Amino acid sequence: RVARRIARARAKSSDLKDIERDVANAGSASLRVARAFTVAVERCPRSAREYVALPAKEYNLIDPSNVSRTDDTGFVVSAGRQKMLFLDVEPRGAVRVDATADGCEQQLVMAEIVNMKPEDARSTSVVNAINASLKDLKLLNSVTCVQGPDGEEKIRVQITVAGDFTEGIFARAGGRLNTILGWSLGAVLPWFLTQLAADYGRWAKGEARSATNASLTEVAAKIIAGSRGKLPAGVEEVECEDVEL
Repeated sequence: RVARRIARARAKSSDLKDIERDVANAGSASLRVARAFTVAVERCPRSAREYVALPAKEYNLIDPSNVSRTDDTGFVVSAGRQKMLFLDVEPRGAVRVDATADGCEQQLVMAEIVNMKPEDARSTSVVNAINASLKDLKLLNSVTCVQGPDGEEKIRVQITVAGDFTEGIFARAGGRLNTILGWSLGAVLPWFLTQLAADYGRWAKGEARSATNASLTEVAAKIIAGSRGKLPAGVEEVECEDVEL
């Protein structure tokens, strides 16, 4: 057990050394990752097509303490305060929701890492390098309703992440980012779809859609740590569609 703890600590230290190395080096990199999944939903009086077209003001927030509405069309999302070795940061992002013919698109319009220790030069150097890259990061979440082979409704979600980086840390770490992001999306999206399916069921039956009070930080850690590639019941991975970002 002690050996495992030491190994984990070394892994984290190694990761940060990689980051500091990337901060000190210039370069360029392209990022393009997409994953798509569907989830089967129960037959209800109100259709899944109506559900995926709901305006942002009618969304059920998973973690109200870290997700706040900016207006009727968007949100600001925080991943909470994160501490790892010398870094003490809070990732934040702003998302705009636009209606489409068969659902909606949720587009990242701003992403930043807030440095909670601005007086620390080492931390500031890393955070500034990350933010220099984040300004070129593009992310689109497409949520639609599709039909299965027997006419049953399914909710489909595709997240596409892209960026051409010539500044900051991603300019050197782009190759690794493709692998890391692809794996992370594959771990998180299936869980997210099960939450959508459950919320759709409550909405379609007119039941209370109370917030789950789940911590985004705790949920993400649980998903990543416990992911073994086994999909939840009713969830399947599907082919991605070409998306312009």
